[in-house]
Amino acid sequence: MRVLMTALVPSHLMPMVPLTWALRAAGHEVLVAGDTDVVRSARAAGLDGRLIGGSGTTRQQQTRPGAVTMVGRGALEQRAESEWAAVGARWRHRLGGYLDDFVALGRAWQPDLVVTDPVEFGGLIVAGALGVPGVVHRYGPDDITGPLLRQAVVQLRDLAREYGSADGFPAPALLVDPSPPSLLPEGEDDPSLLTRYIPYSGTAELPAWAIEPPERPRVLVCLGMWHGRHIAETGTLPPGFRHVLDACAQLGAEAVLPIDAEYHPLLGELPATVRVVDRFPIGPLLRHTAVTVHHGGSGTTMTSFVAGVPQLVLPGDKPFLQTTARLVERSGGGISLAGEEQQHDPRLVRQALADLLGEEHHRKAARAVGAEIAGLPGPTELVRTLEGLI
Repeated sequence: MRVLMTALVPSHLMPMVPLTWALRAAGHEVLVAGDTDVVRSARAAGLDGRLIGGSGTTRQQQTRPGAVTMVGRGALEQRAESEWAAVGARWRHRLGGYLDDFVALGRAWQPDLVVTDPVEFGGLIVAGALGVPGVVHRYGPDDITGPLLRQAVVQLRDLAREYGSADGFPAPALLVDPSPPSLLPEGEDDPSLLTRYIPYSGTAELPAWAIEPPERPRVLVCLGMWHGRHIAETGTLPPGFRHVLDACAQLGAEAVLPIDAEYHPLLGELPATVRVVDRFPIGPLLRHTAVTVHHGGSGTTMTSFVAGVPQLVLPGDKPFLQTTARLVERSGGGISLAGEEQQHDPRLVRQALADLLGEEHHRKAARAVGAEIAGLPGPTELVRTLEGLI
């Protein structure tokens, strides 16, 4: 079996990497198509990649999904028809930057199957053009995949037909969801196949401190990509995360802050209990981590649950991250400070962190979700399901 895989951005590719390894181990071929960053990430994971649409600033702008992915299901379904038409125009502009290359690659490589993330609509258009099954692989808990795909049927119908998909924008043959039942959003009715989440966020040479047990409780603080832009623009950490670092010092905990080295000089003076390191995979750190603090990204959320580590989520004003934060809190395995007023209050931040460090019921709940994840069928079983689609 020959599988063509694509993702809009590297973070969307990461949850699919364990599946690619299972496909390769079963004797199948995998080719990852995407922009420069996606192909670079594929190569780092030991996978073959193919650049589509060129590279550089223009390509990066064209492949950004747009603000539509930055909202939750409620806001999506409340959009007026004219708003969706404007969104569709942005989608068509983005796809126009590389769809010719993508379809040509598909016709040359002749895959039996296309696997794509939920917002890289080009993957399903290529599958429709080639007449092969298209599979959508979610990156974790979300409540936007269904509404977006339903709108793609409307907004991208003519574009898909131009490239040879006779029935317009095709429905996926399968939706793969690496989430346990307890983390499915309320009212989730998409016919997804649940599969076990296997953490992967790259590889690194681990320093001794990452392997040895710490002398004091360790809090792992993970910032999102837009937090880097905030630091670059303001020269400061976002207030909520700054309060977390201060609270760690007050509570006698060690804070580990993995962040790109370019931002280190901009962080200013930090408590002595903070260890600032260059960004690297968080999975190995979680063995000795008491609490993770993050913005609500699905990768950090799911990796923390796999390790049974309770979480403090600071999603800011982004509804799709607030969805994840709400699910974390609903599980009992974490606390969400969703509003900016909450996140900017140092007393609330300190109390939430103290509860997570001191209350055992959060850890028990996180471990229960981890056990639920471990009980789901893994990539090997998913490979058999994909083989059955051919």
